[in-house]
Amino acid sequence: MLKYRFGLQVTLIALLCHAGTLSAAGISGIDLQYINDSNPAKAEFDRDIEAVGSVRGRISVDLFSKELTNTDFVSSGISLGGVASYEHNLDISALGESQYRISLGGFHENKRRRGLPFYRYSLSLGYVDSETQIRDSTALGLSVSVNHELAPFFDTTVGLLVEKREAETEVFDTIKTQLFATANFSPVARFVLRAGLRYVIGDEVSTATPTLEIVNTAAVIESDPAFGGVDANRFAYLIDANSVVVETGFGYEMSNLIETNLLYRFISTDADGDISYERSLLELTLSLNF
Repeated sequence: MLKYRFGLQVTLIALLCHAGTLSAAGISGIDLQYINDSNPAKAEFDRDIEAVGSVRGRISVDLFSKELTNTDFVSSGISLGGVASYEHNLDISALGESQYRISLGGFHENKRRRGLPFYRYSLSLGYVDSETQIRDSTALGLSVSVNHELAPFFDTTVGLLVEKREAETEVFDTIKTQLFATANFSPVARFVLRAGLRYVIGDEVSTATPTLEIVNTAAVIESDPAFGGVDANRFAYLIDANSVVVETGFGYEMSNLIETNLLYRFISTDADGDISYERSLLELTLSLNF
């Protein structure tokens, strides 16, 4: 398994680097991001909650694209893309990680009149290389979405995302299904207001000082060195949970190349055994789009 994961990581890096060396046009975007996380441990009680900040750099590349159909009524195509990122946690260095992902996707667009659906679908394969080895994982994802542009200044998207992660240890093995709806409203040129609602069903991993409810309910429990492990009495545990995620924010297009976005995300999670927690994230992103 370790050899398989190392080989996957090398393959993903090679694909991303190869695309970058073909031409500058292979790079589709570069993001610089600051993230404030109120509860990275996803813990229930104050004794286990500590806010952190982190910075992330991300590069996206277009590896391949092909137009399948393009008429006055419909267009469609497929593409292969890649993303590589590195996140440094400013407060808990052991939560830092690198991520690599390749995605094969496609689209189908009806062009007869405004408001007709724009379909997207993709299959992705990724690898997470964490500063904490037990968090190293491979990920397989499937997503489908439908976009409606109801007006030149307003569009909505609904979709489904399913992701399966296989980690270095069983406690971080997860399967999640996410239903989402987003909306973008642009009252003036270059400015957009964003809103979103997500419902997540499946496995959740939290880190906390064990309680009787956690011990009796968790499918797997293991010491978590990122938060001090056995010495700090901090354990990661796997549990079945449902989460509601509310998002709001805005974006501003500074030029044809540069865009900035501010997004606030609030997460409320309810799990088996009357276990629950809340978490909020504030993300500030500066993007270069090629």
